[in-house]
Amino acid sequence: MMVTVNPCFHWIGYHLTSNLLQEGIEVIGIDPIEDPKSDLLYMYVGRNSNFQHFFQRSDKENHIQQSNDEWEVDLVDNGLLLRHGDKESEWIEIPLLYGEWMDIGKTGIKEKGEFVQWIMEHKATYVGDFIEAFLGMFLNQQPLRVEQRVEDKDTILERVEALWRCEQLLRKF
Repeated sequence: MMVTVNPCFHWIGYHLTSNLLQEGIEVIGIDPIEDPKSDLLYMYVGRNSNFQHFFQRSDKENHIQQSNDEWEVDLVDNGLLLRHGDKESEWIEIPLLYGEWMDIGKTGIKEKGEFVQWIMEHKATYVGDFIEAFLGMFLNQQPLRVEQRVEDKDTILERVEALWRCEQLLRKF
């Protein structure tokens, strides 16, 4: 199996790419790498022998022939568009997510405590939980069910701490 992820260094695309690689799946990533965050995330997966990167879809099409076992996953607006060969596309809506490498600036949040409150108020889903559910569906070809998990505050605090470390690393760039 081969999966093309576009964009592979968007924070959700990165989590998807990374988890597919951990499953031993060959991943072709498409991303123009236009910012320091994308460049940093490339360093985490770029040496994996199952990963190939192209800046544009046309670059990939010029170098790799599409095979029958290839899937394409495009992050579009608030969803994932899945395609497999000539089969009809499938659209999966992404719930409100939070997690490492997200753009916290878009939320207007400046402090960890505010972010914990935002997660609880919006009942946001942790990106790792979403990716786990997505991969379970994708690899087993079953319908996607992202169950609303009620996380305890300690779990949220632990996850926000990891997210905040990522944010601090990005601010150094």
